[in-house]
Amino acid sequence: MANRYSYQVLKDDTQHAIIKLTGEFDGSGQESNVSKIAANSLSGALATNGFLVANNQGGAANTPLPYYGLSIHRLWYDSDTATGDIQLYWANTATSAANGVPIIFMQGSGEYDGNANWITIKNPTVGANMNGDIALVTRGQVANASYTLIIELRKDNAYYQRGQFNDPAAFNYTPFNMRP
Repeated sequence: MANRYSYQVLKDDTQHAIIKLTGEFDGSGQESNVSKIAANSLSGALATNGFLVANNQGGAANTPLPYYGLSIHRLWYDSDTATGDIQLYWANTATSAANGVPIIFMQGSGEYDGNANWITIKNPTVGANMNGDIALVTRGQVANASYTLIIELRKDNAYYQRGQFNDPAAFNYTPFNMRP
């Protein structure tokens, strides 16, 4: 058996994405994925021309934005190894995932909830080589070790289409009609 990983989108709408990540190890190595969650691949991601990345609207090439505003709202994790850990990073595209901005280090089981007395974890860095992707790195995972992560992300509508371009009046104002 070789190390096995999975990526499953449980929900991806205009405001949130919920993604399940799993890993199963055979003792042959660790996971180091610089772009485990690619921010520009989520539903509604805008391109530099203002259209959606996924659609070729307007007959022009849709080049992804250099940065996408994602925030981690909730995180559930379970890792069955006592010697290894799992690390999430805001990815740095210029180097390895381990040189990105750390989000959280996980070992055992637990959760992070932005609804409780915690806050949503935003990417603190906008700029060169920081695109909003989330990287995952493992350390010390041994044969028969595994992990499961479920991550709820919030999307910033400056970088994701929520309907603001389809019907700006309805999106930005109270119910809209012809009479004042």
